[in-house]
Amino acid sequence: MKKLPVLLLAVALCPALLNAESPPWKAIYSNDTTNVFNCQSPFNPEGDDTRFTEEMLRASVAEAAVPGMGAQLLQPGHGWIPWWDSKLLPLKEHEQWFRDTFKVEPAIAVHKYLLNGGDLIGPFIDECHKHGNAALISYRVNDNHHLEWVVKGNPPAYSAHAINKFYVDHPEYRIKQPTEKDATLAKYRVHNWLFKEARQYKLDLIQEMLDSYPTLDGMELDFMRYPNYFPEGTPKEKRVQAMVEFISAMRGKLDALAKKTDGKHRYLGARVPIHENDWENIGLDPKAWAKAGIEFFNLSPSYRMVQDMSVAALRKAAPKAKIYVELTHTVQTWKFGGPGYDDHCWRRCTKEMFDTTARIAYAQGADGVSFFNFVYYRAHGGYWSRKGPFNEPPFNYIPELTDKKELEDAPGYFYLMANHELFGAKGMERSYQMDNIVPAKGNGEGLVRIQMITDAESKNSEVEPADALDRGQWSVTLNGKKLASAKPLETAYPFPTPFKAGFGYPEQYITFKLPAGLLKQDNQIVIKNENAPALRLRWIEIVQPAVVK
Repeated sequence: MKKLPVLLLAVALCPALLNAESPPWKAIYSNDTTNVFNCQSPFNPEGDDTRFTEEMLRASVAEAAVPGMGAQLLQPGHGWIPWWDSKLLPLKEHEQWFRDTFKVEPAIAVHKYLLNGGDLIGPFIDECHKHGNAALISYRVNDNHHLEWVVKGNPPAYSAHAINKFYVDHPEYRIKQPTEKDATLAKYRVHNWLFKEARQYKLDLIQEMLDSYPTLDGMELDFMRYPNYFPEGTPKEKRVQAMVEFISAMRGKLDALAKKTDGKHRYLGARVPIHENDWENIGLDPKAWAKAGIEFFNLSPSYRMVQDMSVAALRKAAPKAKIYVELTHTVQTWKFGGPGYDDHCWRRCTKEMFDTTARIAYAQGADGVSFFNFVYYRAHGGYWSRKGPFNEPPFNYIPELTDKKELEDAPGYFYLMANHELFGAKGMERSYQMDNIVPAKGNGEGLVRIQMITDAESKNSEVEPADALDRGQWSVTLNGKKLASAKPLETAYPFPTPFKAGFGYPEQYITFKLPAGLLKQDNQIVIKNENAPALRLRWIEIVQPAVVK
């Protein structure tokens, strides 16, 4: 018998490679772990962030196992410190190092649970499989959260789940050194992935996790926390090479796991920026990544859901990969002037926002949808009195979002988040582009609404305007056609919705008629202050069909 070359022999004998297949899921749900103890929920009624139990974890998995859900992802912390029984970095030793180094007592609910003998990943896998969902780990490979304290000093107690000895001992692996300007900024304090040692640290941790939990169904590499991996000026070829080396190593680990255990294929995905303009920054060449072993791409806006997406470009570059578009709990956030990380309010995502965004994704070639931060409709963090009222997450929306046919008859809701741009003088105008629009069936009549707010309102959450301000006269021109004014709606949001926060107040909106057939894929909107006081633009929305109140 003629001998096969070693590489070909390995391929021939590896059932995982022989049985490779694309993920069958229509929907993926991401569980960041933090929500389990940080959100007020049926399994954590008080929103007690000091308590974490296996029952709470299992409940967070069970509630997301709705019809249409195919896989669930668990994020075990920030990727720097093992949230499993580790020999590489035992949690007890890590916390002692943190105490000795910073003179601060760690205070993390999950750490207490693990140090008392609890298991995070095992129950997650078991509960997923109970509900017929694939169980995957979403691993944050370069998360920047809380690392700024290494330079600033005096880290808070909760940062012990992010700050770690390897990072502190090796400042040379960071994009900027501690002595350099802007060293604490998110995009500079992360690791420079031109250093193999930085990549190897994560690969070693992931290998240990796979050895500990061989029944995992796969991995997602989360390149979004933070999507900056290289110094400015690094050639694209070097960026791609570093990422391909990392992905190839991960693919090898998953294939080895399958060969060592049950022969079942383990899936490998990547959470990446939703806009093509951001791909080069992280060394994303879809064709090269797919060849290296990525089987599904999870296109992420990071936090705020967007309708401007590069699905078509990704589909063209990686035609065989599965593509999911990430849907989140919000489309817009804004600060309201208080101190702290949670100093923000958010516009809640509604059914119409989800339906229309999913329809746009499918029209561009997406295979499914994913969900990130979906549970953050619930009360969480601080400032509850200013950010509420809160709601339970709309898990009932999910099944329809996996049905392309069902979405064809959904109304259209297209939006653009403005950045509170000031229209300070009569005659001032600004132009906005709204691309990738897929009009509602028939491209019929509708409404265009703009939310114009005062400076005081821009710094508030949901505080009702003190008096009925006359917002003056405004004009809107869409694709060269000046729109006629329409009767204002009686509600801030144009459709019936269970969500009562995040939309402001009806008097903040100026309404215009949308003629049938005017919307197209790429749209230009011009907004002009005809005769109005200085106001700021917060939001643009286009609604089809016309809303009758």
